[in-house]
Amino acid sequence: MRKYILIVATLLLMIVIGLRWNSATFFSVEKYRCSQSNLLSDACFSAINDSLGILLQKNLSAHAIIDHLKEQFPVLTAIELSYRPEEVAIKIHSQKPLCCINTTLVLTSYNKLLSRDFFSIHAIEAIPKITVLHDALLKKPLIISSVLQSLPVNFYETYNLELINEHCIHLIDKKYPQFIIVFSVDQEKLLNTFDQCVLIKQNIDTRNGFNKGITWIADTRFAHYIIAYKT
Repeated sequence: MRKYILIVATLLLMIVIGLRWNSATFFSVEKYRCSQSNLLSDACFSAINDSLGILLQKNLSAHAIIDHLKEQFPVLTAIELSYRPEEVAIKIHSQKPLCCINTTLVLTSYNKLLSRDFFSIHAIEAIPKITVLHDALLKKPLIISSVLQSLPVNFYETYNLELINEHCIHLIDKKYPQFIIVFSVDQEKLLNTFDQCVLIKQNIDTRNGFNKGITWIADTRFAHYIIAYKT
């Protein structure tokens, strides 16, 4: 008897789960509640919320709703729908922004370049801002990701980053914009190299080299030494 009850209960549970995933039309969709994500802008969340309302009224299956939303909003990574008698509860998950590219794009944790409009000001105010000079590099987000991984975590507090190509990247000192570090994507031991560049900068500053309107370049793209010169 116990075994029979257990089998029946298991079958009922599987039926309910299947219906909730594939149809769920027996639940009311007049009310729904979508949890806000602090990574998304208000405009983006509002658009997602409006689309959800339309899709739910069409009585689509859960996976159909999820597919529609992910196609319409590529910033989304996962969507959880919980059908309840009183309402449908939705929780959305989005890609995390890693850095801003120029003025309109954001590189995400999925190595995707997405519109900056997807993200909230809170989400992007404390991430690096990178200038990419050639549009062709925007088709290679992995290069940008590699550059970020090779740099100190808080490099953007001291430097502005300018990506010309994978063989020529500029770190421009924010306090002394006449001091520029040049490196490439495939360099090794960059952290130690940057420490040496700090010493070079301090030496130039001690000699008042930044008060003469001269730009100093610290080229680190050599195997065992740094070439510092002025232009």
